[in-house]
Amino acid sequence: MLSRLIAFVMSVTLLLFAYPNTTKADTLSDKTTFIVYGDLPYMITLADGRTDEEVFFEEIIPAINEHEEVPFVIHLGDLSRPEYTCSDELLQSFKDVWDNDIDKPIFYTPGDNDWTDCDREKLSNPQSELARLASVRKIFFSEPKTLDPEWQYEQNSDLPENALWIYDGVLFVTEHMIGTNNGRDEILQDDPATILAEVEKRDQANREWLDYAFYLAQNNNVEAVVLASHLDPFGAENGENDAFTRCTNKPAYAGFCQQIQTFAHKLQKPVLYVHGDTNAYCYDKPFNAELAPNIWRLNAPGDIKYIDASLISYDRSNQDLPFEVTGLLSGEVPPEICDYSR
Repeated sequence: MLSRLIAFVMSVTLLLFAYPNTTKADTLSDKTTFIVYGDLPYMITLADGRTDEEVFFEEIIPAINEHEEVPFVIHLGDLSRPEYTCSDELLQSFKDVWDNDIDKPIFYTPGDNDWTDCDREKLSNPQSELARLASVRKIFFSEPKTLDPEWQYEQNSDLPENALWIYDGVLFVTEHMIGTNNGRDEILQDDPATILAEVEKRDQANREWLDYAFYLAQNNNVEAVVLASHLDPFGAENGENDAFTRCTNKPAYAGFCQQIQTFAHKLQKPVLYVHGDTNAYCYDKPFNAELAPNIWRLNAPGDIKYIDASLISYDRSNQDLPFEVTGLLSGEVPPEICDYSR
């Protein structure tokens, strides 16, 4: 443990030496704008007779490309339903769309449909979770992105799907967290002990990654932080109305919710947590308002109910609401109340 801590501190020190206070206020734009989407397309038929796949290709992709001020897109996981995502050929086809049809870099954090759900008995060809995760990593994360060095892009050495980068004064972080008790439940094809050991390793790597992001945010003149993962840790259950309490009552996710709240409290700069996973499309403040009034949460559209993407801007001149969110297609602001009913 001591050797890991020393290595971690040394890596932070070396990075800060290489990129000392690189963000300069006089070079920042008025707004830092980006797009997120996830849980799409699920190949479902909509009320107008089209499929969500058709909306994705005919409306969402053109809208993404038309926003010239948007430098990149974040995909929040669940490329589609497991029926479609649990094969190398279809994973590659999704990557080909990003490479050929979208003219901006895509940062992707995996969802449970993309690997843990591939062992479900309802599927025609149930497969090993670990085998599917290996395929996700090989297809999407085996080669680092080619980006401007000023972005300071990094992949995590233990979890290559975890990335961070700094753009226009904002630190962006992806963290691999998923549903089904963060991968602890419904282990149907693999050895449970092996899977649970891998889950613990992933949890530890995630904790260290977020600690690393906090150090970078403190020491690189970062103005705001955006953290993206697939998981919705606040999903309604057990009669709890307070979202933060719902999270802390789930052992698999309690540590994350505490860590990000502490992160925001110590940083004292705007923080946005954006995720997919559930269809409760909303933009709210589920964390403790006294300890961390500077953190917001966006449950992005997708997952059958709202077929859209989110256009997000960090407005450095707006201290009360620094993150502006609208539907990419609808142009409407998200609901303030999370409705978990379908």
